[in-house]
Formats: sequence, structure tokens, C-alpha cells
Amino acid sequence: MATKRNSLKIQLPESEAFNFSFDVNGIVIIGPGEATKQTQLSPLVILEKFAVLVAELIRLKDIAGIIYQCPLADTEDDYKRMFDEAGNYARINALLTQSISINSADKPVVAIIDRPLSSIQLAPMLWSHYIIAQENIQLSLPDTALGIFPGLGATAYTTQRLSVSDAASMLIKGATINATKALDSGLIQQIAVDAENAVSMAVNWVLAGASHNKGSNGAREEQENITSQLAAFKKKINPRFPGIQPCFELIEAGKKRSLAEALQLEAKKYAEVLQSPFARAIMRTMHYGVKEAQNTKQISGTVNFRKIGIIGAGMMGSGIAYEVAKAGIDACLKDTTIELAEKGKQYSEKCCDKLISLGKMAESEKRTLLSLIQPSDKATDLKNADMIIEAVFEQETLKGSVIKESEPFLKSGGIFSTNTTSLPISRLAKHSTQPQKFIGMHFFSPVDRMPLVEIIVGRQTDKATVNGAITLALKLRKTPIVVHDSPAFFTSRIFFNYLLEAITMLLEGIPAAEIETGALHAGFAVSPLAVLDEISLPLMAHVYDQLPQLSSSQKRCYNYLKALIAQHREGRKAGKGFYDYDVATGKKQLWQDRSIRLSSQTTDPAIIQKRLLHVMALDSYRCLDEGVLDQPIDGDIGSILGVGYAAHTGGAIAHMDQVGLAEFVKDCDSFSGYGEQWYIPDSLRTLAKQGYVFYEGFTSNWPQIK
Repeated sequence: MATKRNSLKIQLPESEAFNFSFDVNGIVIIGPGEATKQTQLSPLVILEKFAVLVAELIRLKDIAGIIYQCPLADTEDDYKRMFDEAGNYARINALLTQSISINSADKPVVAIIDRPLSSIQLAPMLWSHYIIAQENIQLSLPDTALGIFPGLGATAYTTQRLSVSDAASMLIKGATINATKALDSGLIQQIAVDAENAVSMAVNWVLAGASHNKGSNGAREEQENITSQLAAFKKKINPRFPGIQPCFELIEAGKKRSLAEALQLEAKKYAEVLQSPFARAIMRTMHYGVKEAQNTKQISGTVNFRKIGIIGAGMMGSGIAYEVAKAGIDACLKDTTIELAEKGKQYSEKCCDKLISLGKMAESEKRTLLSLIQPSDKATDLKNADMIIEAVFEQETLKGSVIKESEPFLKSGGIFSTNTTSLPISRLAKHSTQPQKFIGMHFFSPVDRMPLVEIIVGRQTDKATVNGAITLALKLRKTPIVVHDSPAFFTSRIFFNYLLEAITMLLEGIPAAEIETGALHAGFAVSPLAVLDEISLPLMAHVYDQLPQLSSSQKRCYNYLKALIAQHREGRKAGKGFYDYDVATGKKQLWQDRSIRLSSQTTDPAIIQKRLLHVMALDSYRCLDEGVLDQPIDGDIGSILGVGYAAHTGGAIAHMDQVGLAEFVKDCDSFSGYGEQWYIPDSLRTLAKQGYVFYEGFTSNWPQIK
């Protein structure tokens, strides 16, 4: 921020953390100093220094006003350092008390937002009387989705500035807003075109002597209105996340109590949530784990994708084509007939129309996107593709013929990728003339909404091919995890165990309703019998047919699926499966198979939940032990983003840390009579005896202690 220095003899306090300048009017402008930008200090320490500095400046009689930029630099470790301060209620409360002295100062205090800010960085900007933001910025408070809630005053001040609905949208849903939306909602007061304009606006506002008593857009809303608005948000969130309930309480408190009381309550709740092991696990997986998975620095070399061939214009192939075109890459969508290929392209048109209706896409963007998708029924149209992704039916013979037909049209050095749920990549690679350039890319349906791509490395896949697959996943704005080849890989494998355990319990005589309810209460995104109907029972049976061998438990499950299929109970598309579906209303009702004798004893709901959680966690460990997974964090990311494992645990492997390995092994031993899925590797028993944990805070301990 360029300003004129003046000749006024104002003695400014010394500070290594911040830079000062002041203009001819005695207005002090504060920006972060080099010490702050490079510091290893926690945000709490930096903000304590900042609050003390501003308080000193306010007391100087010759200071006419204060303008400041965000005092916090962009660092990756802000959350980690706040967790290190976990439980320090006294310091957090003292800082927020100091923020009130800034917010209620008799001298004008202006914050200038000149870059995108979120969470901890946005919090101190809200302490000011007046906020000016540059027009290209975005603001967000994503903390509740990361296990905590916006702290350091962010929740209390946002609630004070905004209506209940707008506050909840930012604080609970984590909505990202641009400068225009921030202005309309009342979060900021002016928009500037650039940094110089922002300073000029701030100086003019200070000199104009405008009132700096902020108030609130929705101040003192009726309690009934507050409760009803928050109730609508409660229906759409995961109540098991540690920061969710405190955040709701704080929004209500912010409209009912004084600012001082609201800030004191926020400090107390924030310190409590930071001590939750679940909050730390969620943050580790959903923030740091995902960011590292999306980090381009993990890739050596570059791959420039200009054209991608997609074979199979069904739901999966059509979704991949849409994502490819959305990324600005030419997509050749091939099927056996041009009609099927054209129908596949229509999926992209529907996706675009939905975004347009939501105001998230312009008609011109739709036209550009659709122009990048070329429907085809000719293999020759795949010529010079940088990568071909086949997404045909899950059958080795069919996939093999597709590979042989289309692979010759790859450009030199191009990659062939198979989208498969469970077929071993190394086996499919035998149909390829270049197995080193052959890889698995397991997308999840619907592709436009599911964030994960599981990249499966075959025995002969080379490093450049792995890097290419990761590069494409990142260009499609997906989160990739890399796993090693084995039947069903990682996500499908543990998911099959989830479904297996549900059917096992059903055959034991546990009522279907109790199993479904137990899964949802455990925190799973979808209950197992419902998802089996969505997959379709014939498709699930077909997957079992592709596995090299079945255990006794799997055979029992497979035989039951085949029996239901014989009764034409094939799932949602057939109108009946584990549920009965009303075609007219679209409603469904759980079906209880009367041929299964219900157990005479009531099963503890906690046991049902534990079996569903543990069975996936146990198999996740086996994947680590067998080398299917390289690191626990890949299993945690994959289990949540890929197959809807209970997100509040931080993932399937993090779940074992939450339970404790000794207790986890004891539980699994108690379930051993239910089938082979409960087999415990000797290595896990050894780790349990050692008191091993997979993570120390945010750091992985894998490989295991010897």
C-alpha cells in the first residue's frame, strides 16, 4: 500500500511483525512485516501481537484512524498450530476480549481485503468497523466441514454482521462468496478495483467521519424466526462433526446475547472442540490429506492433455466425458452406435442446464463445453488421443476386445486407462501391447459430483504413466489416491465388506430396518441395503463372479443375492429389491424377507454400528499390510470420499485409532464367529500389544513399529 509519509511527530510503537506507514492526516496503515510472513508462530500468537499493537495505536491522540491488511500470512500450518494451542481457553478468550476494544474503539478502524481469505485469516478482518474488499476476492469459512467451526471471533462477528440465513450459509454450509455477495449480505461495506483504490476509499471513509457503529443486518431477529431458519440448515448437515452443534448454539447466542457474551462463549466452545480427537482426525484427512493428494508437487514431469478418448457412453463414460470437456480438453465419446454416443453427450447438456438454472454457468460456457465433446461410433475417431479411458461393462472379455481395438489409435507415448470396479489391472494389461502404459482409473458415479479418483497401478505400469493419470485427475479437479493392484483394489474391496456384513446380519435374523438405521446412526453416507438396490443385485452378483475366489461368507451372500434375483427382486430399477418402490410417487418402503426367521433376541444397536464400522476398518488395515495402500491417509481419504465411510471418524484407519487397537482387536475377535471377514492379521495383533497408533496428531507413524 503506497502512502505519503508526513512530518507529524507521531511516535509509533515498535514491531517486527508488522509494517507501518501513515499519511498527512495521521491515518496509520498496517501491513504484515517480513517477520510475520516467514514466522513459525501460531495464528494465536500473531493475532495477540496484532491486537496489542492496534490497542496502542488507538490510545495515541494524534492517530486519526487505522487501516489494516490481513495480519496473517498464507501458511499451510495455521490449523495445526491452532490444535497445538488446544484447550487454551484463557488466551483465546483474552484475545477476543481485546478484539472488542478494537471493534468498539472511538477511532475508525478499516480492514482491507486484498486477497482471497478463509477461516482464521478472515477472522481478524471482521473485528474492524468497516471492510473494503477488492473486486476479485473470494471469502469462505469452511471450518465446520473440517471438524471444527470458525473461531477467533469469526463466528460471533459474522453472526453480528449478517442475517441468520446468510450467517448459517457461511458458517454451517461453508459457502464461498465473492465480493458482490459479501457486499449485498453486509459482510463488507465497499468494493475496490485494486489496492490503491482500496486505500483511497478507506482514507476517504475515515476522513468523512462516518459512523462506525456497525450493527447487524438481522440484529435481534425474533427467536421463533431464528429457530425455524436454523432448523432448515440442521436437516442438511452431519451432526456428528464436533464443530456443528457448537456453531448452531453460537449463531443463536449471537442474536440473543451481547457481543462480549457471544465472544466469551465462542472462545469456550472453540477450546473444547480443538481438544476433540475426532476434530483432529477430520482435519487431518479432509484438509491436510486432501490438499496433499491434490498437490501437483508430487508429480515429476508434465503431461499436456489435448484429447481424451472415452469408450462407453453409459452413465460412467458420459460423466467422464463431461468432466473432461469441463476441463477444456477435447473428448471423443465412443459407443457401438452413434445414437448411443449422442445420448451420452446429452448427459453433459443436462449437467450444463442445471448449472445455468443455478446461475453457475453462462449459455456461452455451455456451448463451448458441448463443442468439445465429439460423439462417435468409429474407433478411428480416437486417433492421436493422449489418453483413452474405457468405461464399458465390467467383463474381462469385453474390456479385452475394447483394449485391442482402440489402443492402436493412441498417440505415441499415450496412456490407456481402464475404469473398473474390481477387475485386476495386471490381468487386463495382458490384452495391451504396452502394459507399462496401462493403468486403472476408478471414477465414482455420478462422476460430476463424486470427488475421488482411485488410480490403480499394475505390476508393469511405469512411473510416467502414474504421473499422467494423477495429472489428468487433477485437471479434472478430482482428488486422486494411488493404490496397488489386487482384486477389487481398495475402495471396492472395503465397500464389498460393508455390504457383506449387512447381508450377513440380515441372514442372522437381525431386522432389515435395524441394519439400515444402524448404518445411518453410525455415520455412513448411505445405508447398505439401500445402496445395494441402487447398484442392482445382478450387478453385485456379477462382481462376485469376477473375483478369483469367494470365502464361505461371500458365497453365502452371493447365494442370497441370486435367490432374490430369481424372485425378480433386482433393485430400484426393477421396482423391488431390499425395498419396494412406488413408481407413481417415487417413494420406497423397506421390505423384510419373511423366509428369514427373525432373531428372538434384540441386537444392541451399538453392536450393529460397530460391526459395520469395524469390518471396513479391519479390511483397510489388511490393505495396508498387503501393500495395496502405501499410507494410512490414502485409506482414510478413499473410504470417506469414495464409499461414504463415517466422515466424523476421519476415515476407516483413523477409526482404529479412535477405538484404540487393543479394544479394536478385542471387538473383532468377538465377531469372529460371523465369518472370514473378521480374520485378524498377526501383524495387527502385534501392533495392538505395542500400543501402536497410526497417527500422532497430524503425523503418520506408518510403516509400523518393528
